Amino acid sequence: MWFGRAARLEYEDDAHRLHIAVPNQFVADWIGRNFGQQLHQAAATEVGQSIELNLRIEPQRFDDDPAAPAKPPVRHVGREGDTESRESKSAPTGATRHGRGDSPPRPQRDTPQRTPITARSAALRHDLDDFVVGPSNELAYAAACRFAGEGEPIGGPLFIHGGCGLGKTHLLQGICRRIRRLNPDARIHYTTGEQFTNDFIAAVRQNRLEQFRSGIRRLDLLAIDDVHFLASREKTQQEFLHSFDAIELAGARIVMASDNHPRLVQQFSDALVSRCLRGMVVQVRTPDTQTRIRIVKALARRRGINILETAIAVLASRYQGSVRELEGALTKLQALATLARQRTGRGAAPMSSDEPAVPTIGHMLVNRLFEGPEQPGPTRPVRFEHILEHVEKATGVGREQILGSNRHRLIVLARSLVVYLARQLTTLSFPEIAAAMRRGSHSTIVTANTRLQKQFQAERPTFINLPSSSEPVTLTELIDRLRYTICRHGGSGSGSEADGAG
Repeated sequence: MWFGRAARLEYEDDAHRLHIAVPNQFVADWIGRNFGQQLHQAAATEVGQSIELNLRIEPQRFDDDPAAPAKPPVRHVGREGDTESRESKSAPTGATRHGRGDSPPRPQRDTPQRTPITARSAALRHDLDDFVVGPSNELAYAAACRFAGEGEPIGGPLFIHGGCGLGKTHLLQGICRRIRRLNPDARIHYTTGEQFTNDFIAAVRQNRLEQFRSGIRRLDLLAIDDVHFLASREKTQQEFLHSFDAIELAGARIVMASDNHPRLVQQFSDALVSRCLRGMVVQVRTPDTQTRIRIVKALARRRGINILETAIAVLASRYQGSVRELEGALTKLQALATLARQRTGRGAAPMSSDEPAVPTIGHMLVNRLFEGPEQPGPTRPVRFEHILEHVEKATGVGREQILGSNRHRLIVLARSLVVYLARQLTTLSFPEIAAAMRRGSHSTIVTANTRLQKQFQAERPTFINLPSSSEPVTLTELIDRLRYTICRHGGSGSGSEADGAG
């Protein structure tokens, strides 16, 4: 594995921690995704024991001479923060203190040995401090902060659930990092349901089951992402259940993340569901428009990208699924900006003192981003019937009720949503919408559209309780999700994602 000038490595000897500094989020994602486990294994083999990896984004460290060596030497940081080279001056070129066959014995320490954040730790790059909070995730964020040591402690485990790419992993990794900062000697183990299963199977096959159990049950914090992977794996669930009880009995903590509520994870044992529900169960939902705008700004700031405010609003309105879609869009946008700059012959440096080093990205590049069939937006003309179908699924109100005259509050809301979205996503006039809604006059249709617009634009958010949701959602969030699912699946007739609009 060779990263050239894309990474700087430092080994903190006393803490057995390898720091990997990278210039931007793109490199961090690439190294963490492709080389996390290999880096951990190679470093552990080199120093003769398990270590912790810490991936950090430090762009200021890469503003050096481009002619600098492509492979900087590994340096070692002492406990007091002073940096010194640990290479022996008498050793041949390239030989280091931790060369194979020349590793000195480790000094004995009185403090308990830390349990490292495991092989996936190179991907442990998220922090609670940079989590963007909005109505869709504020409860989960507050619970994560409390769980990590702020305010009143949470009794029992913390279980975070929600759709893919909505911030569950960010919260789990942020908890691990904050607890590590508050207590450097805390024994923390971050893993996934799949990795836990693989480790358990390997321990059974290699006759190391007691060692596996001992390592898990002596932790201060066990964080398991994608815990739903344990479903249908009876023996692994039993082992996890026993470890669960042992960890809690010792006063340690457990935090888990899953795509679904514990009760909805198929083939989870009743005993495991019961233990998950004993603590705090919180949900992260799809962020609303304003939260997505703030997420785009935060991601762009971390990547060193300047984007027009109006272009940011376009991005936030087009990508209404997971945050990962926004990250992918910004990665492509950054590549397009770099390519456009190279084609103008300007390179990476400004042409004059008045020109910014990082040019501002406007609508032209954003529009290029939306070129191609894979981009969000209507895949075919939106029909009134498809809007009706998605609103019906999202609100739980039947078609005949929407088209009827019942004045129940939820039915009136569903009726208004159909009218509002029909005006937004189709070319139908008010009289045409009235005819589709079985109304003799379009005056009531105009009234319904106006009423919803006022609620939509009000300063104080309107919260709605839907039968399909355990928590209220804002009107803005509901409309955004409906618009997104209709544009993505409006003509398919499937509308499966509309169920998540609640």
